[in-house]
Amino acid sequence: MNFRSMVVPALALTLATAVLYRPAPPIGETVSASARVHSEESRTATYRPRVIGPRGEAAEVPNSFRGQYAWLGQAAQPAGWPTTDVYYRDQVPWGRIEPTAGSFDLRWFEAGLEAAQQSGGRFGFRVLAYCPGCWFDDATPSFVPLQPGTDIPDWNSEAFLSGWERLMGELGTRYDDDPRMGWVDVGGYGAWGEGHVSSGQKISDANAARVVRAVITAFPSKHVVLNAMDPRHVLAAMRAHPQLGLRVDCLGEVDMFSVLATSPEMQERWKTAPVLSEWCGTPTTSTVLGARQVRDFHISQVSSGNLKPAYPDRSAQEQRGFRAAALAAGFRYEVRKVTVPKRIGRGDKLTVVSRWRNSGSAPTYDDWDVVLQVRDARGETVATRPLGVQLGRLLPGKRTYSSKLRLPRLPEGRYRLALSVVDPAGYLAPMNLAIQGRRADGSYPVGKVRVTR
Repeated sequence: MNFRSMVVPALALTLATAVLYRPAPPIGETVSASARVHSEESRTATYRPRVIGPRGEAAEVPNSFRGQYAWLGQAAQPAGWPTTDVYYRDQVPWGRIEPTAGSFDLRWFEAGLEAAQQSGGRFGFRVLAYCPGCWFDDATPSFVPLQPGTDIPDWNSEAFLSGWERLMGELGTRYDDDPRMGWVDVGGYGAWGEGHVSSGQKISDANAARVVRAVITAFPSKHVVLNAMDPRHVLAAMRAHPQLGLRVDCLGEVDMFSVLATSPEMQERWKTAPVLSEWCGTPTTSTVLGARQVRDFHISQVSSGNLKPAYPDRSAQEQRGFRAAALAAGFRYEVRKVTVPKRIGRGDKLTVVSRWRNSGSAPTYDDWDVVLQVRDARGETVATRPLGVQLGRLLPGKRTYSSKLRLPRLPEGRYRLALSVVDPAGYLAPMNLAIQGRRADGSYPVGKVRVTR
């Protein structure tokens, strides 16, 4: 993914003698989602979309790579809550997907990709090589040697390391170009692929770097995250791979069983790469604390599964905490106002000033194109122009963008303007913004302009 972007400096905008009113909507157009500030004496009109509130089930704004993802077969909570992405871990132990060296069974990957596509999202996974206490016994493949007298893989053996590189190479060849694939947890080393072991020999620094490098190399166009458990290995990997994100596996515990809470360097990574999480399965997990951690550590995704007691069995306060965490996780973009000229001459540039707010915990880490559509009286789109708004640079907070757009020489008349945030790859549906008025094509009405001679 290309995360490079350029932010247009904010402009201050003043409207003289602005009067608030609600004109009757023209036939075929719904404007109930926005109020218009308008002055016949001024040369511009400002449209203020109505923001979708940040509280309650109806306020969720589902998009890929933010909010709640489906995990462990657990549907999103509360019942009916919209979610898009699908994550596999227990379904893809190494020994199951490569039962013999060089022979691959990828049916689970295909199932996960299909499930994500059906829900309008993307698929993420972590391959396990060691899963103590798990219900399945095929995490460690038969061709990886064990440490003497244990069931723990020999992390420093060439069979483990070269086998891991072979596996990641196969998965990357098949899926790095697949738009349904969204992200990869590094996995592999440690209990449950979390980068830590409680007994036996640990992996060397050089070999830990080799495990991470295999995943980064195999998936150059996908998000890759590493469990923030071992500070030495994680910090070394972050310095070697600036695109590497982080994962914490105990949201709702005081320290999230992670060094993220105490590492200033890790706490800065969210500004350029994602931080993902899952709920902890311990009796002391607090969703109220988890909601604060989502904000404090700028977490983009939380899980639907692993929470004990489960969501329906928690107090009303804890259920509110669960919902608050999912609502805040990741990006939540609002268009607060759009100002355009009331009229322009044929062939003139159209100046669009838009005020945006990200009320979520983090930016998007994907490429999205913010475009303005110009539609004639019949509703036909006669021009589409990029606004140059780089949402990946819009951290939590507000920013104003000014865009000068050259339009084709349109016939005289009144034109309606709509805004849409589209996936350049064409796979994901247009982004859901946290404003009302979304049309069936994923666009939002943001005003009108008259073209004159």
